[in-house]
Amino acid sequence: MFKEKFTIIFVFSVLIIVFQSCKLNSVPAHDILAASTDLEDVQAAVDSAQSGDVVLIPEGSSVWTSTLQIPDGKKITLLGSGKEETVISSDTLVPSSLINMGASGSRITDMGFNLANDNGVGITVRGEGWRVDNCRFDNEIDNTIEGVSVRGYSTDDGCPVGLVDHCEFNNIRVIVTGDASLMAHGIWAEPLRIGTNNALFVEDCVFNFTQFGNVMDANYGGRYVFRYNIVNDAYIEAHSVQGNNRATRSWEVYGNTINQVERDMWAPFFLRGGTGVVFDNTVTGSWSSGPTIIVDNRRTFQDLGDGGLADGTSPWDGNEDSTGYPARDQIGRSTDQWLWTDENPYPPQEYDPFYQWNNTHEGSNIDVYVHNNCGVHIQENRDYYNNVERPDYTPYTYPHPLIEEWGRE
Repeated sequence: MFKEKFTIIFVFSVLIIVFQSCKLNSVPAHDILAASTDLEDVQAAVDSAQSGDVVLIPEGSSVWTSTLQIPDGKKITLLGSGKEETVISSDTLVPSSLINMGASGSRITDMGFNLANDNGVGITVRGEGWRVDNCRFDNEIDNTIEGVSVRGYSTDDGCPVGLVDHCEFNNIRVIVTGDASLMAHGIWAEPLRIGTNNALFVEDCVFNFTQFGNVMDANYGGRYVFRYNIVNDAYIEAHSVQGNNRATRSWEVYGNTINQVERDMWAPFFLRGGTGVVFDNTVTGSWSSGPTIIVDNRRTFQDLGDGGLADGTSPWDGNEDSTGYPARDQIGRSTDQWLWTDENPYPPQEYDPFYQWNNTHEGSNIDVYVHNNCGVHIQENRDYYNNVERPDYTPYTYPHPLIEEWGRE
């Protein structure tokens, strides 16, 4: 009996050791050193990498004339030697991004990017689980361009989910959009999900502007959380329906410091569609708006796309009265009651007001201001609430869990 038990235990122990050995060696991680910062050398290193590998980019600077491609499903780390030491610049003729992360779920860190094309982008990404951190983005032209463009390229992608953290942006913004059909009906048919990880997160970054522009923007069903950032001479925005498209789905903006330093500034917040929360932000300096949280709805005052004006005659809107209220995707509206299709369009939308609280300027609370005569659609204590906490709202975990997952702030 003892011998049989010993044999069973011994065999079981061996199996455990073999299993653990196979598990550890099934997807070995390697460091792959690119020969230089030139695009051809970095692309060769990426092509030779497997999921889990780290592609090391040495010190140096190069001008790239096309896009570095990280294949979907190849989850790697692209690690530079520092945001001042490894610097990649765009050529003035490059029409697209310097790096396309695709849906790889990869990480890009410790690099600097100089962008010189007003149609260009630093990094384009979709999918989930990805991270861009400890990078610097500089704009070499007199126009606000995109440092990180977070986009869904198909209805299967949904709204991109990932993290941008501890980066520096100079005259460059971050933008998030939904699926490539632009209508983003699938995203608008999903539950709201604020307070979860189902959004683009931008946290612990610094934005410095010397020209007019926004630091954060969204449309086509985009969702974002913008928190604990420092913004100098710029503002935060979310777009509404502007044609044959759907508006920003949701936004959560909190814990930021937004400074007017040298430039004349209008408003620190400009929210035009969807719903969400804005709280615990500190605003400093002079703002011509007061400052205030500006809200409006483009179709209240402009005839745009198939929806036209929101004036009580468009099937896009709720048309509860002669104003057309509620306008499609306006401030304070949320989930579609069914999936909008060509055969079954124009779903009614859930009522879900916007809440803002504890946003201060020089010790005083900031209020919402309805812009462009949009008061027929956006009204206090109906579509938004001033200095009222949103019931049952809890912010998502901070710092974002992807920081611990990928390692190092």
